[in-house]
Amino acid sequence: MSADSGNNAFVGRATHVVQAGVIYGGVHGGGGAPAAPALPVPRQLPRAATCFTDRSDGLGALSAVATTTNGVATVSGPAGVGKSALAVHWGHRARDRYPDGQLYANLRGYDRLAPLAPEEVLHGFLLALGTPADRVPGSLDAMSALFRSLLDGKRLLLIADNAGSADQVRPLLPSAPGCFTIVTSRSRLGGLTAVDGATPVQVGPLDTPHAVELFRRLSGDDDGEGVARLVRRCGRLPLTVRIAAQQAGSGTSLGELMEELDGDGRRLESLSMSDERNGVRTVFSWSYQQLPPAGARAFRLLALHAGPDFSVSTAAALIDLPELETLRVLRGLVAVNMLEVSGPRRFAYHDLLRDYARERVAAEEPAEVRTGALHRELSHYLRMADAADRVLVPERQHVPLERGADGVVAPFPGPEAALAWCDSELPSLVPAVDQAVELGLDDVAWKLPVALVYFLRLRRHDTHRRALSDTAVRAARRLDDRWAETWSLICVAGAESDMGLHEAAMSHFTEALAISQAIGDSRWQATSVYNIAWTLRLMGRHEEALERQREALPIHRSNGDRRGESITLTEMGALSLALGRPTSAFEEYELALAGARVTADLPTEAKALHGLGDVCRTVGRTGEAIGWYERAVDTRRRIGDLLGLARSLDGLAEQLTAVGRAAEAQAALAEAVAILDSLGSPMAEEVRGRLVAGASGTEPGDPPTEDA
Repeated sequence: MSADSGNNAFVGRATHVVQAGVIYGGVHGGGGAPAAPALPVPRQLPRAATCFTDRSDGLGALSAVATTTNGVATVSGPAGVGKSALAVHWGHRARDRYPDGQLYANLRGYDRLAPLAPEEVLHGFLLALGTPADRVPGSLDAMSALFRSLLDGKRLLLIADNAGSADQVRPLLPSAPGCFTIVTSRSRLGGLTAVDGATPVQVGPLDTPHAVELFRRLSGDDDGEGVARLVRRCGRLPLTVRIAAQQAGSGTSLGELMEELDGDGRRLESLSMSDERNGVRTVFSWSYQQLPPAGARAFRLLALHAGPDFSVSTAAALIDLPELETLRVLRGLVAVNMLEVSGPRRFAYHDLLRDYARERVAAEEPAEVRTGALHRELSHYLRMADAADRVLVPERQHVPLERGADGVVAPFPGPEAALAWCDSELPSLVPAVDQAVELGLDDVAWKLPVALVYFLRLRRHDTHRRALSDTAVRAARRLDDRWAETWSLICVAGAESDMGLHEAAMSHFTEALAISQAIGDSRWQATSVYNIAWTLRLMGRHEEALERQREALPIHRSNGDRRGESITLTEMGALSLALGRPTSAFEEYELALAGARVTADLPTEAKALHGLGDVCRTVGRTGEAIGWYERAVDTRRRIGDLLGLARSLDGLAEQLTAVGRAAEAQAALAEAVAILDSLGSPMAEEVRGRLVAGASGTEPGDPPTEDA
């Protein structure tokens, strides 16, 4: 508001005050002292927003705070989310609660104009409350004291809109028990909460149905599904929905609007207005300009991140600061609603703010700075993925990395932590590989997918696994690194096998074998032969497959590769059992189990344990089968092998049913079904049927090896 907003007209030192055509005068009783003059009743609330939609949670929260003594509510949220509209709408609804009036000031904390000083605001409030202009004190403290005195015993609502800081608001707070103050800000104003007891009310984007309703009411368009897509592209902010509705009301079709909003680089331009002061880019800029230098730099650089959200450690790599300092910067951005918390120690942009941040980083940071930040992030991801891989499968072949003084990430405490990191980062790791390709970082582009292969196999992310491995093959070829190409081809083929694409897998495994023979690498040669045999088994060619495994076994032994030997023995055991040779199968599984324990290879140990259970089940040694399956379940649970765990639970359930332990069998089958459903596995329906039938089959076979 302007400094003279809500002023009264005064004439000299007259005993009558005139405001809005009403005379407030001293009233004299018969011979007594004159009564105290009645104060004006200010009604300063702006016009309420047209078609105000929902916000029942925010309105309810304000009503709850209003019942407290001298309550203060801080309404915060990002630009364009409708904080002011919420406060003003509530103020109009609650008009009758405050018979002594409503004061309102736009503090311009985030505006093209300079913020209003508390003195300016108080000057206007004091005039609105009937204080003659020549009696307004000159100091802030005296003005604040007079303001509180005038409100003593009154019931009045005060809305301090668009505050920039707690210090801008604190002198305006009434002390009268019947008063209620609403402060809106893009900052969370934690100082008002901590020091002054304010209650925070956070405002987020509208949910989709209410955003659709707002658009429909403003534009008259009833295309529900089309409007739903449109408002999601607008970020569901009331400001952007209103702008889009105005454009639709001016004759622009939904299809044209969607085309204009398609693509991150075009949305801010499309959501501008002829009055650029109210365009989305402009209102975002007011928040951005208030950031301290470190916060503004972080806000820009974090936009280079390709995933939906990011961890503190990832942000630290991008902005090149220690994690503790990075966390402080991130919390500062959250405090002013330029970022939001997406999970424990994870942060994200509202998508339109990400668009704005991408504009800023492109405009303000040189290309070499942007490239350097991305290189740091990608290197961080590669080190972390490798660290997780080393915890999940310590004996696996690992991608070669340069090991400087700070090149080794502190190890994860165990497989669960490693899996949790991979799960949370996967949506960012997939586009990170594409960024590595775009930047020409082919060394990262082949190593990162290969480092993730075992995790992707455990979690059955076969589509990602195939696509990323194919990217690794192309990167290795650009580097003319035939060793890396061989490994990457094996990874592609492994994913294809698990997807049932056996002919394609056989082609890639055979290509890997040819390259390994050409470069004289016996380790990859043995791995390729093993995987060819494994694919033959899946194609039903068991005798041929067993012969090829017998070719791979001596190569592993000559290489001193005890882990590769154990993996091959588990596959030979499965083939022997399928061919009706349980005695040979049991011996092969026992040898595999011993080798796996020597090399501390838990995944292969779990395969061998399950295989021994299969053999005992086949020959009717039910009690022994239960013991082997139980140990397989325990081991697979420890390493996070979900598909293997479901298979072992399924095998265990059948044997428990056979000995009359039906309740335990049902519990095992129920857990197996839940796991398979979570993986989207076609086995789910088959196992679900066995919840009633109680029948089980042998393990269909373990995945190919992509490293040993």
